[in-house]
Amino acid sequence: MRESRTPGCLSARQILWFVSPTVVLVFAGASTPWIAQRVPRFTFPTVAAAGAALIVLSFVNSLVQFVRRRRVEGHLRFFSVVVNVVALVFLVLLPLTHLVCAVTPSGDGTPRIHTGFGDWLGSEGYPRMSPHRGVDVAGRMGADVLAAADGRVTVARDNRDLCGLIVVIDHDPYGLRTVYCHFSEIAVRVGENVKRGQRIGAVGTSGQRAWPGFEHVHLELQRGRNINAIEDPLPRIVGCFDDTKVYSADRLVLTYPVKC
Repeated sequence: MRESRTPGCLSARQILWFVSPTVVLVFAGASTPWIAQRVPRFTFPTVAAAGAALIVLSFVNSLVQFVRRRRVEGHLRFFSVVVNVVALVFLVLLPLTHLVCAVTPSGDGTPRIHTGFGDWLGSEGYPRMSPHRGVDVAGRMGADVLAAADGRVTVARDNRDLCGLIVVIDHDPYGLRTVYCHFSEIAVRVGENVKRGQRIGAVGTSGQRAWPGFEHVHLELQRGRNINAIEDPLPRIVGCFDDTKVYSADRLVLTYPVKC
């Protein structure tokens, strides 16, 4: 017996056909600066919101069909429900959780971390293709980016990749360097010596363009000049920059790259 279908209602399969191109478009924009920088900033959030609404509709539809099949055919078919649950979790619930966290001030007054070291979710809460190489420290568009420690600028340029406008500071004699990405402008030059807390640029959305509300500075900590020798910078961060405080010289300690 064929199950009846309410006229005008889309099946879960039909809805997923609409959702799939949306997912591809959002991930293409997130991983390709050439695309992300050439469309209005609200394009991808709008597309993602529409896709999330369709996923929720598809999930509800799959549950209705699941119950109907149980009553009419007398057995259960889980595949459609499972597919919709996975889509709901990764493309609706996780991004929604990140959005709530992004608009909620941190309890201790320190900048919020959108994405941690090694995370498989990006700042907006969507799955990444590889683990995150640093930490994304939230900051307002145009706000000052501060040097996390004393050092010498060795890179200051447009990297023309996911990092965008980049500054790299070598911290001798520790054999470590900090990398800062996504500036809107760079305020230092190669060879310049900088002090902890000094302005080195401004928060922006160059490279991998952050969605509105998720603007941040990507902070990375590398050992030597091997770009793949990375470590989590967060354990070395001792708080917000304070020009009245004396910082330890026994080991490299960092302060947040934005004002608190």
